[in-house]
Amino acid sequence: MKKVAVIGCGNIGQRHMRNLATLFTNATVYAIRSGSGNAFCPADADQLITLDELDSSFELAIVASPANFHVPHARHCLDLNISTLIEKPLAQDYAHGLHFVDSLSPGNNKLASVAYCLRYLPSAQFIKKLIETKQLGRIYNVNAEVGQYLPDWRSGTDYTQSVSARSDLGGGALNELSHELDYINWLFGVEKVLSASVRRSHELNTDVEEIVDAQVTLKNSAIGTIHLDFLQKRPYRKCVIIAENARIEWDLIANSVTQFDANGFKALFDGSRYDKNHMYLDMIGDFIAQKQNTASLREGLEVLHIIQRIKESAHNV
Repeated sequence: MKKVAVIGCGNIGQRHMRNLATLFTNATVYAIRSGSGNAFCPADADQLITLDELDSSFELAIVASPANFHVPHARHCLDLNISTLIEKPLAQDYAHGLHFVDSLSPGNNKLASVAYCLRYLPSAQFIKKLIETKQLGRIYNVNAEVGQYLPDWRSGTDYTQSVSARSDLGGGALNELSHELDYINWLFGVEKVLSASVRRSHELNTDVEEIVDAQVTLKNSAIGTIHLDFLQKRPYRKCVIIAENARIEWDLIANSVTQFDANGFKALFDGSRYDKNHMYLDMIGDFIAQKQNTASLREGLEVLHIIQRIKESAHNV
């Protein structure tokens, strides 16, 4: 790698810049601002350029701009035949994502993936193998929950002006916390949205959904429940699987997997010392190697379709 670019200079963009410098020590890391922010070069980039200065000599681009810019920025990169990793979600909504994916040539489609990094969490890989080897027997229920207080997400910034809190930038709990929707679909496959509730708390003074609850059927005939919120004062991220042979508790913050059965409980996996930045490093390395383990554009589109169906099913706004 000689020339790599990151579009978007927010927190996740700056993380990607640091990681690209770590992975490709001889590469020049270019930063591209997604909006009209101050024209300074982020400390983690070597050079600040405009989108128009991007050309086919770049080998990799990461789109880390607000969701409503993902499609035009990714299309610009792919038109130049640059391998492009698009931060989640693929687009601000299903209609934009569908038009984008359907308009790409087969060659361009292979050049892009969606950055659902939780797939690279070691405990996620462990859970996937546990399911694939059918050690749990029949799975009956899956409960995924994530919650974190939005004002605490990005220290030193006004959360009300963040992407997460603004509908015009593609924010809201469904887009910003769509990792849960991706891993449920990746591990089990979402068949149908049965019911949903999408709410605002009026505590945070945003114009986006802050609390989401949905019930879905999965392709293995199990029932899944999904809860997303911007309100929990102590971060929480767990998935519970109720199955024929055991109950499994997957703690994504602790990076651990615990089994509960008739004999008591035991730790199946403990990755508490794992540096979670390695998720991002492994994801980029995997994408560059084209091992096809990163979320494909179609899988990113499936997440947007689930989001649309949740909104359509919601009975509270």
